[in-house]
Amino acid sequence: MTSHPNPAHRQQVQQWAQGLMNSRFYVLDTETTGLGKHDEIVQIAIVDQNGETAIDELVKPTIPIPFGASQVHGIYDSDVENAPNFKDIYTELSKLLAGQVVVAYNKDFDQRMLKQSGAKYGLPEIRVNWEKCAMRQYAQYKGKKTNWKRGYKWHRLGSAVAQEGLQVKDAHNALGDARMTLKLIRKMAGLT
Repeated sequence: MTSHPNPAHRQQVQQWAQGLMNSRFYVLDTETTGLGKHDEIVQIAIVDQNGETAIDELVKPTIPIPFGASQVHGIYDSDVENAPNFKDIYTELSKLLAGQVVVAYNKDFDQRMLKQSGAKYGLPEIRVNWEKCAMRQYAQYKGKKTNWKRGYKWHRLGSAVAQEGLQVKDAHNALGDARMTLKLIRKMAGLT
């Protein structure tokens, strides 16, 4: 089902993105061992609102990285063999993110992966001021209706970036995806 964006909804997203761009925030992205409830982070990247890298870290999980996951993000067990584990980077992440506004493309997934990775070591959940999901905001901005309850069609990050005429670069790399999410927010704000 195709439709044109609702101008009011698109304007709401544009105002949201403009508000973000006029404030301090971080964009976070993760690559993981998989999508399930026992999977963990194998790479985490965080950029600030100016695109400066705050963190870009490979993370050694407690479980082997399945071949299928490695095929997606290109990270293998040998790549993380000498990387810090989640417990090793937890304090740095907590200090950086504590009380900060954080945006993610598919926020629910990245939020869950942070929680699951910490839970493997009995660590408390990192206190983050999660902003609206950039994926859901883009769906509203693009305005393609679905028959599903959520209303608007969700788009993969690379597809969304390409649809907006932006360069798809380093997809399925946490730093590349964080940077592309920021580009998309800038586009929705009318800055590019």
